[in-house]
Amino acid sequence: MKLFTVKKLADMAGISVRTLHYYDQMGLLTPKSRTANGYRYYDDSAVMQLQQIMFFRELGFGLDEIGKILKDPNFDLIEALQSQKMLLSKKAQRINELTKTIEKTIKNLKQETEMPIKEYYEGFSNEQIEKYRQEVRQRWGEKTLKDSEERVMNMGKEKFKAV
Repeated sequence: MKLFTVKKLADMAGISVRTLHYYDQMGLLTPKSRTANGYRYYDDSAVMQLQQIMFFRELGFGLDEIGKILKDPNFDLIEALQSQKMLLSKKAQRINELTKTIEKTIKNLKQETEMPIKEYYEGFSNEQIEKYRQEVRQRWGEKTLKDSEERVMNMGKEKFKAV
């Protein structure tokens, strides 16, 4: 069995030693062993667990949530990896759509092409748009949201371009 120092594991994963110390403190990633002087040593199972933590973080999960998932007796690593693959693929597709929207918007602003207002929002999922709407509601109220949406819809293409 190969053991890795905290420094070696941190370097391999591209994270800080401090992050690994924090994960240990939280009980999220416990080293296989410790020496009398406090050095932490991680084994292959810790390498896999750290990968899981990093995938879940990339997908927006909080550390407490990740801890609960990983400690669940029904946790299945292969099933988790398959789900993460699917979610990351969807995230990649969304980012590609958003990138295309940015490219179209730039061309539109440079007056190289025309772009219907609806296309300004391609790539934003209904869920994401609703999240933005909810944020506006919380900060400024329902009336502000409705007024703002109405202004945008009545603005017309030329005014929207100017904005």
